[in-house]
Amino acid sequence: MAIPNTTPTPNELFNGEMPKMTDTELRIVLVVTRATLGWEIDLETGMRKPEDWISSSQLMKKTGRRSAAISKSIDSCIKNGWIEARNSSGELLNTKNKRLGKKIFYRLGSKFMDRIKCPQVQTSSESEKVGSNLFGKRNSESEISESELYKRNLIQKKNYTKSFTYLEDKDFSELWQDWLEVRKKLKAPNTVKALELALKKLHKETLISAMGMLEQSIERGWRGVFPLKEVLNGRHTENTKRDRCTKFDGIGTEV
Repeated sequence: MAIPNTTPTPNELFNGEMPKMTDTELRIVLVVTRATLGWEIDLETGMRKPEDWISSSQLMKKTGRRSAAISKSIDSCIKNGWIEARNSSGELLNTKNKRLGKKIFYRLGSKFMDRIKCPQVQTSSESEKVGSNLFGKRNSESEISESELYKRNLIQKKNYTKSFTYLEDKDFSELWQDWLEVRKKLKAPNTVKALELALKKLHKETLISAMGMLEQSIERGWRGVFPLKEVLNGRHTENTKRDRCTKFDGIGTEV
């Protein structure tokens, strides 16, 4: 049973890696640990947050260090496998130039995650074995990109088909994957949170209506899913506001 108001921390930090770190590097690793393993995102399964967006100002405030020291230490932490930095699409930001001006999502690196054997935390070595209809069509192992592996690594270890039963339907699943391709072409990031919210929205409707919503979004090139347009006197009612929603994500937030 978890102890309230505490953050689980990898034993490897104490048993081998801490002596190799500078003071600022250690502070950064601890901040990333608190922002990820320190947050329980599923009370039923105890699933921990796999990554978190941490701004430069937050890092300075939490570590008590200046920007230059933090930037240098982040480079070192990434090179040593203590942390990882990625953008919202899952692309690795392993150099200063790649991180410049980007919204950065941090997670613990392979030095720690590969040693964690816990159903609530997915390790780096397990990521290649995980697949889900949540993110769309699965590529062959030779075609898996680093970004795709990262997306799989974000999938929580719970049965999505149990929560989202429509994914078990072949026709719905095919439409869902076709819609993900539309989002990909529109450069809308298929994050876990965005797709979960879209699935929740679809599951509030009947299966037939949900499939119709997906078809509607595919035909109109929408990033989001919306209630079907009503038919009045043989004509579809127009909703110009909704027609402009290609600028918005499926959860109603601007992207």
